[in-house]
Amino acid sequence: MKTLKLYWENPYFKKVKANILSIDTYEKDPTKYVITLDKTIFYPEGGGQPSDQGKIDDAKVLYVYEQDNIIYHVVDKVPKKKDDVFCTLDWNRRFDFMQQHLGQHILTYAFINLYKANTIGFHLGDEIVTIDIDKSTLNDKDMETVEIYANEIIYKNLEVKSLFPTKEELANMPLVKKPSVDEDIRIIEIDGLDYTPCGGTHPKYTGSVGMIKIRKWENYKGNIRIEFICGKRCIQDFQWKNQQINNIANILSVKDIEVEDTVVKMYHNNKELNKSIKDYKKIILDYQVDKLYADAEKVSEYYIVLHEFNGEDMQDIMYISNSLSKYPNVISLLGTKNNLAQVVFSCSKDVPIKMNKLFKEFIFLIDGKGGGNATSAQGGGKNINNLSTFLKSAKTRVIEKLS
Repeated sequence: MKTLKLYWENPYFKKVKANILSIDTYEKDPTKYVITLDKTIFYPEGGGQPSDQGKIDDAKVLYVYEQDNIIYHVVDKVPKKKDDVFCTLDWNRRFDFMQQHLGQHILTYAFINLYKANTIGFHLGDEIVTIDIDKSTLNDKDMETVEIYANEIIYKNLEVKSLFPTKEELANMPLVKKPSVDEDIRIIEIDGLDYTPCGGTHPKYTGSVGMIKIRKWENYKGNIRIEFICGKRCIQDFQWKNQQINNIANILSVKDIEVEDTVVKMYHNNKELNKSIKDYKKIILDYQVDKLYADAEKVSEYYIVLHEFNGEDMQDIMYISNSLSKYPNVISLLGTKNNLAQVVFSCSKDVPIKMNKLFKEFIFLIDGKGGGNATSAQGGGKNINNLSTFLKSAKTRVIEKLS
């Protein structure tokens, strides 16, 4: 028995009484149940639109789907009765989807009419909506034109009709696309402008969409994917963006309209400043390398550099270690204390001691781990207090091997 789709008769039905025809355990989740009704106001997932939610008496409707013209309602528990159960729609969710879905129809029509770009994909999510159009390139001006055109259709407050045409009537309609079904074909008409096969829910007039805002777009598999929002989502989007722009303007002590230029200028100045800092930092690090090499302890013809830093950045220490290893006959044993005890061992290519083996021999002292190769090894451990012992033990072992 087909489920009577009340949402097709009137998408503004928020409450209705219905009779439960069956109750079964939900196959995908045995803790949930599936209910069928003789009629329903709950829209099932399909056509890019998520399903409705709400309640059947005291049972929460979590998900709705359709198979063979029967609509199944996934609920969290079994209602206490089966006849004259009170069905209540989550209206805020429904109306949001109605705004987004009709907005998609309008935007699709705008792209077709202005640029002969067909919509080949549609997704309506809880936060954003996307369509894919069969166009490889469009510019900012094109998107502005589409957006203005689409919103003009909203402002006209055109009537939106739900039609079930005969085959003859269908043949004479300028359809945007062919129907995906062979029977119960439903057409959404926007007052003579647009005729689209669709089973979704939409407001009665285009004005209810409020507005359409294209947020961004990108190339996607040779086409263009457009992200947009409609209605209440536009208000929410404007609210947080306006708040952030005002906050940034206050921080920078500029007008809101000057925020972008000010931030861009600061960004470029910061890049130049960072470059200067890196240049100066390299000079300091190179000085440290020369100083450490000059103070190195000589054992036979080899030079041992041992130094424990306190809080220096690991990248800087690795730079120092790498620079020291470029000198001939150098063994560098460096460590630093941050949140962990971090260590870098390195040596020149002509040193007969393998750094990875030396590192692994004493890593237990700092409860650490790491690894490397014959000329370089690094790692860290949580026992910060033992860092000095670790470095000194490694140096003792180096001296034993070189003596």
